[in-house]
Amino acid sequence: MLPVRLPCFLLALLLAPLCHAQVQVNALKAAYIYNIAMFTTWPAVPAGVAAERSLTVCARPTLPFWESLRQLEGKAVNGRTWTLFEPGAAPRACDIVIFAGELPLPRPMDGAGVLYVADGGKAGKSAAAVTLVDEDQHVRFDIDTREAARLGLKFSSRLLRLARNVW
Repeated sequence: MLPVRLPCFLLALLLAPLCHAQVQVNALKAAYIYNIAMFTTWPAVPAGVAAERSLTVCARPTLPFWESLRQLEGKAVNGRTWTLFEPGAAPRACDIVIFAGELPLPRPMDGAGVLYVADGGKAGKSAAAVTLVDEDQHVRFDIDTREAARLGLKFSSRLLRLARNVW
């Protein structure tokens, strides 16, 4: 009986760092998005809309870092509260939309002030103003300032200095 358990134990021991590394990457991507939101300026809130409204983050639960995004629920982002859109409820508006890869999204024509974040893919191939990139076992990000400006968003110069590429 011992010889059968030993290979299973060794396999579990070998896979544990990989699982732990994936959890760290997921938490890191969520933290990147949170911090990017901290250094983003959205268009002024229109009259009649509560200035203290939450910062609504829309993402699908199939994203590998969904759970890490959910753990940010209720945290403050420049005076607003991080609120992750739960599937099944209809949000009034998304402030941040997170999607995987180069999935083309409808581009708002009115400069709606929505920050699109792509996890993977190539910058400029979708509606993303920010693209998260896995590079050499690190998470990096690219920023498309033209897309951000088209949507009425501005990024802090401190954030732009940290980006891998800025267009």
